[in-house]
Amino acid sequence: MSIIQCLDNIHDLPSMPHTLNSVLEGLGSISSSAQTMEKIIRDDPVLTAKMLRIANSPYYGLRREVSSIARAVVILGFEEVRRIVIGLSLTGIFSNDLGFDEFDTKSIWLHSIGVAEVSNMLAEDIDALDADELFTAGMIHDLGRFLLCLYFSSELREILELRRKKQISLFDAEEQYGLTHTEVGAYLAKRWGLSEMLMDVIRYHHRPNSAGPNTLAASVVFLADEICQKIKFGWHIEGEPNKVVVPKSLGLSLDTVKKAALYLKKEKESIEARWGPIFFA
Repeated sequence: MSIIQCLDNIHDLPSMPHTLNSVLEGLGSISSSAQTMEKIIRDDPVLTAKMLRIANSPYYGLRREVSSIARAVVILGFEEVRRIVIGLSLTGIFSNDLGFDEFDTKSIWLHSIGVAEVSNMLAEDIDALDADELFTAGMIHDLGRFLLCLYFSSELREILELRRKKQISLFDAEEQYGLTHTEVGAYLAKRWGLSEMLMDVIRYHHRPNSAGPNTLAASVVFLADEICQKIKFGWHIEGEPNKVVVPKSLGLSLDTVKKAALYLKKEKESIEARWGPIFFA
């Protein structure tokens, strides 16, 4: 039975969070987007409570209590609120223990936010890319890791053993075994109706040159992933290659790459402080 057939037979795969769907559908101008975002949040009482709790968390250090979503959008800024909503939507569906010492839910999400932050930063220097879209791409690039742990646990243990025996990278072991987190993640992205760009980033972020028209986006997430692995930001697995490869297709200077890496290293504690409450809100 093929991977796709196996996935088709899984009846409890998570559905796309309604809130995430609303946010990713595409919002118009900043003013109308802000109004739409307020409505999306207000229509979900649980999300409203979480959003206000985060807005009033010690990280932001606001002098006055934020008591409404409208004020949260004004004080924190539309893009910050949008990112928080995306984070809350995603982490809400994958929040439980995964049953593996090698894979910890919080660590994977921390890794994902690191990749998202760096992807956003790198994309700002590439005219052909939308930095906000790359933030989202970075946030969801490893969805397949959750699915492997939850639905293919015995196969994943065999993959880990193959990696150990052959002393190869985890992704190479997945490819040799014939079950990759990238294909499984791309399946979920398609099921959720995500854009071609997001699907391609998920599927090809380890092999970005295969992403066709979305090679640039996949290359940005590939590089951000490499930087996060090098710095050991969030989830990482010991024994992986420690060299950061910069795809030539990006046309980025070494200084730009170093700047992104130094930013992540310097802001590590700050990012964890900002996003920690989101993962457990």
